[in-house]
Amino acid sequence: MNKDPAPFAPSTPRPTPERFRFWSREKLRNADTDQFRHVNNAAIASFLEGGRMDLFADPAIGRLMNGVNVVVGRLNIEFHAEIFYPGELTVGSAVTRVGRASFEVLQGVFRDGTCVASAVASCVLLQAGKPYAVPNEIRRHLLGDCSNSTGA
Repeated sequence: MNKDPAPFAPSTPRPTPERFRFWSREKLRNADTDQFRHVNNAAIASFLEGGRMDLFADPAIGRLMNGVNVVVGRLNIEFHAEIFYPGELTVGSAVTRVGRASFEVLQGVFRDGTCVASAVASCVLLQAGKPYAVPNEIRRHLLGDCSNSTGA
């Protein structure tokens, strides 16, 4: 018996710039495009990765990360509009939850103030290949003034 495929979940609303605490810039390159000058989805995933890495750009946090790796266990990207070469993008990132050894990052890719893609990344800290508890200094840095961390 054949079952109908599950319906697609509706797209989530596009995040707005005020949602984000961390920002990075990306210059579009010809290599990011297909033959129609359309920026391909793999390039957008790379821009999001750059934004996540900027979470740890502060030298004080970098020292705390010595020997600790960040891995992405899940990345859910929604593409809201096409992006064409040439141009520049900004990537906003905000940590929305910090657990015992993991955290979630909401991200938005913006062109001229319009969100063209958004993502949620579930990240895990690892040391020697095993989950590593998020130190309090890193937790405070990631969340800023927010207090919505959990002990999970």
